[in-house]
Amino acid sequence: METTIQTEQLSDSILDNLWCHLREQRPVTLHNNYKGVPVTYDAEVAMVSTEYVGFIAHPLQIAAIKLERQTYIQSKEMPDPIRAKPISIDYTNRVVMVEKLKRPHVINYDLNHSWITPTQPVTVELDSDMGGTMDGALATLAALENNLLHVVVEVPLEVPFDRQDEIRLTFKLPENGDLVQVAGVVYSLTGSQDEESRRLEVEGRAALQDEIAILAYLAKREDALISELEAIYKQLRKGRGLED
Repeated sequence: METTIQTEQLSDSILDNLWCHLREQRPVTLHNNYKGVPVTYDAEVAMVSTEYVGFIAHPLQIAAIKLERQTYIQSKEMPDPIRAKPISIDYTNRVVMVEKLKRPHVINYDLNHSWITPTQPVTVELDSDMGGTMDGALATLAALENNLLHVVVEVPLEVPFDRQDEIRLTFKLPENGDLVQVAGVVYSLTGSQDEESRRLEVEGRAALQDEIAILAYLAKREDALISELEAIYKQLRKGRGLED
């Protein structure tokens, strides 16, 4: 779920690229995230100086920047995302001014895929021919390229599985209760003895019917979260603050 890139302070070449975008009226792409859903739209470069940059952005991007208190700038000429902090936002005209542009060590979320957290507890049965059976709690669910599914499960500290072990996950999707199964391998297993549980991530695939059910669930949750973000923007445009 993380994106790792090289660290480098803002350079003249980045400013030159932004100047070119402004002069040639070419948009950049802004990246944010709302509750696991990428918020990615083109933005017009409205102003460039040595201290700050101004963008005319999509309403959902404006709301996400307000909530996240940062954004990532990317373009064909700047393939590595540049992190920026907002200093002022005009919600009516959709203008955001940003400063402190730099390349981060790590981006702590996926810029391209949704990682959905269920709104209610979901029990996952983990089963392996090598390690027996145990239960965990569904943490996040994502659909990536090539029909690959990633399932993150909260499990006890002691688990009978290791990385690259073949494993099967069986669980009921929230809301509609469809029973689905994902078969794959343990992609990662994180956590320490100081924590009460560990996070086990499985990369795998599902049978076509199960895959369709999972994709439908993810799409429904994405739509609901985007609707939340739309409501937040309308609230901000009316001059109403947000509760922390």
